[in-house]
Amino acid sequence: MTASLRLWLAALLLLLALPALAEPLMVAADHSLTAAQYAEKGLPLPNHPWDDDDLRHAVAILQKLAAADPLKLPRLESAASGAVFARLVAPLPLAKDATTTSDLRARIADLSGYAQPRGALALLYAKPLAGDFFFDAELVEATRVALDVNLQLLQLINRARSLHENTAAPEWLQREDEQVVYGAALTIRGALLIYAARRAFRPAWRDRLAGDLQKLVPALMAQLPEAAHAEILTHLHGLMLEDPKGYADWQQLQQQMTFAGHGPPAFAKPRKPTRAHHKKQ
Repeated sequence: MTASLRLWLAALLLLLALPALAEPLMVAADHSLTAAQYAEKGLPLPNHPWDDDDLRHAVAILQKLAAADPLKLPRLESAASGAVFARLVAPLPLAKDATTTSDLRARIADLSGYAQPRGALALLYAKPLAGDFFFDAELVEATRVALDVNLQLLQLINRARSLHENTAAPEWLQREDEQVVYGAALTIRGALLIYAARRAFRPAWRDRLAGDLQKLVPALMAQLPEAAHAEILTHLHGLMLEDPKGYADWQQLQQQMTFAGHGPPAFAKPRKPTRAHHKKQ
């Protein structure tokens, strides 16, 4: 397992460990910097595409900046930092269609370089959920790009596997397959947990996240081996039971994520809170 993948998985595990939210949070104030001010701290300027080294470098600097003051993170709808945030979540650079084993290996290695900083970026905007404010717009976008890069990696892995249907897969492919599948499964679980943080989103942004999950998570599940489905669906079931108000939305997502009868065909409905539970609230 590469060092970058270990960092990426560690970030997701921390994300999964976020405590449940008891009270509504407030939208974070925008104290972000301008592109020039970020550049003084070492970020690349946003007026040209960033490669994976640029992205890793930018996220590393933002991690240090957020440790001192998370309100200085770039914001999606900010006049000061909107261009910087747009570069952080920009689509990955296009590459020629990979058809040979060598092309696929190179493309998988290239995309893997983007996976860790994209996961770390999502964690940056998720960490404040443990406090008293949130970055809902930025967290939705960061979650979307983390899911997307994992989908692209799985598609490439499965394409490479198809070239070795009648022969043993090379060692590099077996290694990458294991890492990408594990990372994608954790990314899905993290995205579902973020969606469960109902009080951390304005309605429009939670709806946006729901749309992203309905589009990307079933596509990811279709690319994952069946052995990885059960744990993800069990995680989803647990979140459904904790969110009676959103049960219908969760059920719709669950149905989209279940393929050819894999996983539980239907989950138990959440029980209504007792009167005693209402009094405690």
